[in-house]
Order: sequence, then C-alpha cells, then structure tokens
Amino acid sequence: MVALAPTKAFQIPGDWLTVALSRPADDCYHLFCAVDRTPEWLPILATAVVTERDPEGRAKRVAFQARLRRATIGYSCLYRYRDDERRVAWGSLTKTSIAVRGLAQFQPIGPRACLMTYALDVRVARGLPPFANAAFAAHSSSATMSQFRDFARRALP
Repeated sequence: MVALAPTKAFQIPGDWLTVALSRPADDCYHLFCAVDRTPEWLPILATAVVTERDPEGRAKRVAFQARLRRATIGYSCLYRYRDDERRVAWGSLTKTSIAVRGLAQFQPIGPRACLMTYALDVRVARGLPPFANAAFAAHSSSATMSQFRDFARRALP
C-alpha cells in the first residue's frame, strides 16, 4: 500500500490511504457501492441491511451490526454518491454508540487498474468492548482497504 496526500475533496478526519487495485475503476466503484454485500468482505460486520434507497436504487440508509469482542452493536449510516468522481461517502447518524465517517474514491490509472483512496474515522463509545477483529481495531483504514482489495480480486474477473 502507498500513502498519498489526499486531494482537496478528502476533507475527512481519520486515517486515509491509497492502494492500487488491478481492476477497472468503474467496476471497483460499483462493487464498493454494493453496500449490502459489505459483510462478505468486511468480517467485523455481521449484517448490512439497506433500509432506504436513493432514486437510482443505491443504498442511501443502511443498518449495520458490528462484531465487538463480547457483543454485537447496531448502527446506521447515510450514504452519498458522486458517480462522476467515482466517490462514495458515508456517516453514522447522530447520537449512536459507534460514530463512523468514511469516504472511498476510485481513480483510473489504466483500462484495467485504479487507485482506491480510502478514509475512515471510527469511534466507539466509552464502556463498550473493542472490535472483535484486532487488525481492524488497530488500524481500521488499512484493514478495510486490504479486505476490499482481496474481495475485488475474487469478485471481479
């Protein structure tokens, strides 16, 4: 993985990283935007249920259950899309035990490769156990990006 300075559009707190994916940018963007499939590649998530869709049929509001060391906790996120920039952003609703904000963008570097820039800020309320996945708890952006990269390799020809 290579860390690059985020562009002006990436005004989000938390970790951010960029990695090259050996798949087309459009395909990776659409796969990442299939939010209901996230538990297939992100093992800290037990479930992802789309509760509201936007006019294009994409997930707008999603209810998640995350695996903590001794518990499972639910939270919901709202999603926003910028198809022209292959960018998706999400954030948890206010007053939740898990505060999540993130952004992913896919930039083509050739017909069969792209750069994925990923930013994530996750905060768990005091008194709750840590995430069950130690790698995610220690460095959520890096762990998430690696898991999506491996999933894209399997899911996209």
